[in-house]
Amino acid sequence: MQTCADRVRHVHKAVLAAEASLREAHPWLRHQDAIGLLLWLGGLAGIGTAAWAYLYAGLPVWATIVAVALSASILHELEHDLIHNLYFKSRVWFQDTMLTGIWLGKVSLNPWTRRVLHLRHHRISGQVGDVEERLIGLGERNLLLRFAVAYLPFIGVPIVLVQAIQDAPDWAPLDQVPLWHYKRWRQRLDLVFGTAPIWLTVLAFSGHAWAVDLLVILVLPNMLRHGCIAMVSSYCHYYGDIALHDVTVQNQILRHWSLLPLQLFAFNFGATHIIHHYVVQQPFYIRQWVRKPAWQALEEIGTRVDDFGVVARANRYTIQAKP
Repeated sequence: MQTCADRVRHVHKAVLAAEASLREAHPWLRHQDAIGLLLWLGGLAGIGTAAWAYLYAGLPVWATIVAVALSASILHELEHDLIHNLYFKSRVWFQDTMLTGIWLGKVSLNPWTRRVLHLRHHRISGQVGDVEERLIGLGERNLLLRFAVAYLPFIGVPIVLVQAIQDAPDWAPLDQVPLWHYKRWRQRLDLVFGTAPIWLTVLAFSGHAWAVDLLVILVLPNMLRHGCIAMVSSYCHYYGDIALHDVTVQNQILRHWSLLPLQLFAFNFGATHIIHHYVVQQPFYIRQWVRKPAWQALEEIGTRVDDFGVVARANRYTIQAKP
């Protein structure tokens, strides 16, 4: 009988072998910093081009929202790679420059706070203290609240944040430093960005055209993007009844055709994120490339595929579990 370690090694070996073959066939992949920089510039250029086309060339609102959301989804994946130090490892200032551009393009939680949350997620994935995933709905039984957390985070996140803080006493979101302290300028900007749908909507209805433009160019696209990735991410993870550090039960593969509209704005996250739990130091574009051999290895060790029962079970792994 295979042990947990055996299963992890099996997947790890398959993924690394597929990556090695890919890199051998495409030597240009060794220029990882340059690729990261081009993706960053491309994502920002995509947002800028869509904004220009909307403001000056008559691009429809719906097309602007879609174009910006797709560009921002690339920036989101790039941010995740930067959190894991995959580009410009010896140039922290350049990483911070890229993260700043991503933060402004996504108008969401600042990347430096997200780094703390995400690295914590890797340490305790699926446990009650997994704050990052809890803040996008992981384990939540109320489906209406999950929808609000995903697509209307300015309403849903404050509700789940209170419980997440209570369940994770070792996590201090402001490190005991009050929000008004000068060191908390990033958190103050987070508050401005997080409440932007509210105050920009008020200003838009008050007749301020620039507020309408900001809603179309930045806020609405990122609400769409955030909602899509929050849904596929929270439902591709298991929660509450899994052993600590057992990577084989932390995720499932979500690749059903019905999820394509969500996956489109989440860079196929639900289908490939599980690979990241096995091989952390791998760029997101490589992960997409090696997904098929990775899926084969994952299915060979019994990984679940398209387990939609997690919706009713509120992410519990046990099939008979009652949320």
